[in-house]
Amino acid sequence: MIVDQKLCIGCGRCRVYCPVRAIRLENRKAVIDQDLCTECANCQRANICPKQALVKPALEWPRQVRSQMSDVTTVYRGVNGRGTEEMKTNDVTGRFKKGFAGIAVELGRPQVSTTMRDLEKIAMVVAAHGAEFEECNPITSYIVDKATGKVNPEILDERVISGIIEVTVPIERLRENVEAIIAAADQLDTVFSLDVVCVNNEDGSNDARTILDEAGIWYRPNAKNNVGLGHLDSRREKDVSYTA
Repeated sequence: MIVDQKLCIGCGRCRVYCPVRAIRLENRKAVIDQDLCTECANCQRANICPKQALVKPALEWPRQVRSQMSDVTTVYRGVNGRGTEEMKTNDVTGRFKKGFAGIAVELGRPQVSTTMRDLEKIAMVVAAHGAEFEECNPITSYIVDKATGKVNPEILDERVISGIIEVTVPIERLRENVEAIIAAADQLDTVFSLDVVCVNNEDGSNDARTILDEAGIWYRPNAKNNVGLGHLDSRREKDVSYTA
C-alpha cells in the first residue's frame, strides 16, 4: 500500500485500521512503512480516507506473497485464508487417519505479524522429525525442499500478518514434533499457536491427549466449529490448542 501524497490531508484516520501499525504521520501526511506493510489492504477497505488517498499498486514478485498471505479477499491455491479449512474448521475430507496426527503451527497475528523466514524455521523443524506437508496449504507451495522444509530464499524477508505450517505425522512421532516446535520458540521473532488434530478411538479415547499428558504438555481441548460435518459416522475431533 502507498499513500498518494497529493491527495492526503494528514487526518490520520487510517492509522488505527492498519493491523501491523505500519502507518504514521510525517510532515502532516500519512506515510506507510514498506518494510512493515503486509499488503493486507485493510486500511483501504475500511473506506475511512476522505480523499481516497490510499492506493494498492500492482505488486511484483516477491512482494506479491504479502498480499496472498494477508489480504482476506485473496484466494490463493483455492484457499481464502492462511490455512486449509480442513485443519482450522471442518473435518470433511477424512484427511486425518488412524495412526496419524495433524499439526498446525500458526505464526504471527494482527499487531505482531511474521516473516517467511520464521515460517521456514518451523517448517525445517517438523521436516527434520518426519512430517509430511499438506499440499493444499498455501505456505507449502513456497517450500522448495519438503525433505528439509527450506522455503524459496527469494521470499524469506517478506512480511505477512500470519501464516500456517500444516503437516501430518505418524502418531508415534507426535511427541517429538511438539517438543521440537516448543523448543524452537526462542528462535522466532513472533508469536505462534500450536494445534493438534487426532481421530478419536472407538471407545472415545484420544491418542494425542494420552501422548501430551505423558509428556506433561499443557493443552486446551477445543474446536472451532462444525467438526465432522458431512460424515455419517464421524468421531474426529479438533483436539489440542497450545499457545506459546
